[in-house]
Amino acid sequence: MKSISPFAVRRSQRFIIAAICCAVGVLFLTACSIDPNRQKIKYLNSAEQYFKRGDYQAAVIQLRNALALDSKYAQAHYELGLTYLNLNNRDAALGEFQQTVALDSANSDAQLHLASLLLARRQYDQAQAAVSKVLKTDPNNAKAHAELGEKYAMTHDTDHAVLELQKAIELDPNRVEYYVSLAALRLSLGEQGAAEATYAQAVRANPTSVEARVGFGEFYFSQGKFPEAEAQMLAASHMDSHAIVPRLLLARAYLAMGKLADAARVDAELKAIAPDDPQAYQALGLFYLSTGQKDKAAAEFQSLVASKPKDNSIKAFLAETLFDLNRTGQAEAVDQELLKSNPSDVRGLVVHGRLLLGQGKVQEAAAELDKATKADSKSAASYYFLGVAQQSEGLASSAKSSFERALQLNPGMSQATLALASLAAKTGSADEASRLAGDAVRANPNSAVAYVADAKAALSKGDTRQAAMLLQEALKRDPSSLTALAMLVKLDSQQGKTKDAVARISNVLLQQPQNAGLHLLLALSYYDLKDLAKADASVREAIRLDPKTPDVYTLLADIDYSKGSAETAKSDLRRAIESNPRNLSNYMTLGAWYAKDGNWEEARKLWEKAHETDPASPEAAGQLAALYLDHGGDVNVALSLAQVAKRAMPDSAPAADTLGWAYYKIGSPTLAIQQLQQSVNQAPTNPIYVYHLGKAQMAAGNKKAAKQLLESVLQRAPDFAFASDARDTLKKISAVRNN
Repeated sequence: MKSISPFAVRRSQRFIIAAICCAVGVLFLTACSIDPNRQKIKYLNSAEQYFKRGDYQAAVIQLRNALALDSKYAQAHYELGLTYLNLNNRDAALGEFQQTVALDSANSDAQLHLASLLLARRQYDQAQAAVSKVLKTDPNNAKAHAELGEKYAMTHDTDHAVLELQKAIELDPNRVEYYVSLAALRLSLGEQGAAEATYAQAVRANPTSVEARVGFGEFYFSQGKFPEAEAQMLAASHMDSHAIVPRLLLARAYLAMGKLADAARVDAELKAIAPDDPQAYQALGLFYLSTGQKDKAAAEFQSLVASKPKDNSIKAFLAETLFDLNRTGQAEAVDQELLKSNPSDVRGLVVHGRLLLGQGKVQEAAAELDKATKADSKSAASYYFLGVAQQSEGLASSAKSSFERALQLNPGMSQATLALASLAAKTGSADEASRLAGDAVRANPNSAVAYVADAKAALSKGDTRQAAMLLQEALKRDPSSLTALAMLVKLDSQQGKTKDAVARISNVLLQQPQNAGLHLLLALSYYDLKDLAKADASVREAIRLDPKTPDVYTLLADIDYSKGSAETAKSDLRRAIESNPRNLSNYMTLGAWYAKDGNWEEARKLWEKAHETDPASPEAAGQLAALYLDHGGDVNVALSLAQVAKRAMPDSAPAADTLGWAYYKIGSPTLAIQQLQQSVNQAPTNPIYVYHLGKAQMAAGNKKAAKQLLESVLQRAPDFAFASDARDTLKKISAVRNN
């Protein structure tokens, strides 16, 4: 037998060991070569480094590695709990702190973190038990007394809460949060003086603390003491030349005091102080928005998009602002870019839905906004605009539910309150509309939208004087409110004061020359004054600025038609229909123009399209029914359409006439007379109505009544559209009598 050297044996043994380690796996190989206790400490140290750098996910991985080596490593559980807190994963943090105290009950910090998390879950007894364990071994632990104070405050044992928080301050006077908790408790009890004294104590004990000054400043702000708030925020800002929060609050104080220039200066400085902090670099744009300076806001956000291309919130602000300025083309481009980078961005979806609404694509808008509510079920804006879309679809009940949901999510959302007020006004609940609008004004005294809604409620009661006053109040708060301006223009027109409207809009345009909506309103005012040249120039400027501005082509068509350019006007209206296919009035008007030319076939196509777009529209149904009855069409279909119109407009003379004429056409003269008599009673000088009633009386055998009616209409209007047939009918009556 061949001998094997000792070296060869040792080498073979090494190969066998290596092979076994490889077969079992990398972890076993590591265990064969490294001490597990040393390795877990190495993982813990690595996690601590990642934690200090703010890389919490990497810290989690290292801590889990340590626990894989030793599942009872209490320090790793504790630090993993802290890491989860920084990741805002409170459930996971709770589990880790529970593991920590089970393994090391002496870890008082873990016990107190556990108590805080249990308090947040309203598990008061368990929280107090955790605090008691700390106080048993360390009765002078300030944080334990503070946590116990919080527990007592949450369970409404305010006397004990005050005592425990005061004890915490006594033990550790440098922890500002203890003063803040005690002051908040004092304030909740209505003890403003004691709360102020507590904040003052915090500042005296911590004269160089930014946090103490900020807390004191916030207290003063909540009490409406803005100069005092300003003083505290200035002091805090001087203590830390790079602090963001005190400067943000300082700008708010300036804004509340009407010092707009100072507020803008502070917000502008923030961009230089913290150029990479979103709170800082967004502040100036948000200031412009809050003060109604939307053109400046748009310019600021455009600048930020260029310098911060990955910040989608800036793109959302820009898209929303451009939309509010009626610069819809630009808004759409920004929104498409936003949704391209994040298809589920809720604000992007909302803006897209609003754009679709503006284009008349109501069903598509509703689908997009419904998608937004599913992407974020707590987005009040999504529900509000979904309600707007549903209201446009005629789904009043669904719209009401959406508006109410928006209000639940954001009780201060005046738009939702106002939308509900608008619905109430449309359903005839004028008092309810007035109450809701009044609530909105009281809750938001600086809201132009609230005053506009109150004005609408006043108009629903017929109080034009009150409405005009409320609209003026709206414009004091937002001089560029298109809705308020449009309503005032209408009121001015009705009262013969259109020149006042022109002056008002022209003044606003000096501040916002790029606002397409304002140019459209100016064009409407000039059109009302019959100054067609200026109306034409203004509407074309609106189109140049934003060709998607609602109703620009409709107005252009009216101007061209008034100038005698009928064919150009028809082309304008077709363009209007193309840009907003759900605007029924465009179909109806264009159809009427073709009908005036005797082109009944083209009129029929347009009115059929109007009825298809909104089958519930009584105007479209009635007009189409009348066309079928007089110019060829299914009489039974015409009857059905006429019934739709009459149900929706029971007091309408045209609706009664069309329904009566339909009954006449199907051979039911008695039913016809009932409806036609209503239309004649309401409009006795309308030759068509009288003629129709005369024909129905003739069909019912009431020749004397028929003769009187037809003779009277020919006497008043000898050349009306059906005069020839009226004469023929009279001849037949005379012939029968002569025989």
